[in-house]
Amino acid sequence: MRMRRCVQKILAPQRFAAFALPLLAVAGAASAAPVSDLQRQDYMEYCASCHGPMGRGDGPVAAELKKRPADLTQLAKNNNGQFPYTRVRAIIDGRGQALGIHGPAEMPVWGQRFRDEGNNDPQVRAKILSIVDYLASIQEK
Repeated sequence: MRMRRCVQKILAPQRFAAFALPLLAVAGAASAAPVSDLQRQDYMEYCASCHGPMGRGDGPVAAELKKRPADLTQLAKNNNGQFPYTRVRAIIDGRGQALGIHGPAEMPVWGQRFRDEGNNDPQVRAKILSIVDYLASIQEK
């Protein structure tokens, strides 16, 4: 665990630059750039156990939860064809609790969890945006 944290701290500036700067250029809109290995890796590490490797809500932990995890491939379809970028970002960060969606017993408040891992705010934002961009890329048409 210590080794992982050390590696994350070393790589954090590169991760921030690789993801945050291009995102700033599009001013919060979903990126049209291809999915990177790091975005996929972040999703697999933090989301796939519940939402499944393809994002359909069928991860190995899903059966143990009180409520089935959302099918993340349907977010745009369920939002009049537009990926709800800001809302998804807020839910992952933890602000979604105000929306009544992000329950503490089922889905972790990832923004706080990332901060607890020793990430600073720009690193936390970069990690969240990495996951959101990945989710935007897996939307079914």
